[in-house]
Amino acid sequence: MNLKFLVPVVAVLLALLLAAGCTGGGGQTTPAPTAAPTQVQTLAVSTTVLPTIAGSSTQPGPTQTLPAATPVSFSVEKGGTYSTTIITTFDGGKGMSGVSKVDVRVTRPDGTVVPGVLKPMKGETVELEGTNGTDRVEVIVTMNTGNVYTVIDQQMPYKTRG
Repeated sequence: MNLKFLVPVVAVLLALLLAAGCTGGGGQTTPAPTAAPTQVQTLAVSTTVLPTIAGSSTQPGPTQTLPAATPVSFSVEKGGTYSTTIITTFDGGKGMSGVSKVDVRVTRPDGTVVPGVLKPMKGETVELEGTNGTDRVEVIVTMNTGNVYTVIDQQMPYKTRG
């Protein structure tokens, strides 16, 4: 009577073991899942520098306002005192679902341009290398409709103590 009970139990346990993938094949183990990080993932600092573009200037140009139904917000700052890193953050907004692409450009005083792409997700950042002079930062938003808006075009001076 014990054998009639033991055979199905062993068969079920063996089936569960095989279904779980614990057959020991290849010696590979699956890593245990880890908790989601609490920090916002930062894109790597771009090292791509475009050559001087004719007409590239550190003087800001006009900006456009997004339609009232699709507002989004960005933050732009130099990394800190004595830092040349320019950090652009997508702060989100009601219109973030209508954004298909965000381009960020840093124009250095010598006319070279450092491009970057910012994912249209709240909290995403891109870090681009500026200079110890005054750099121009542009944030260009492309909407799902195909319309393109330059929402930020400003100068970013180098910060020093004092």
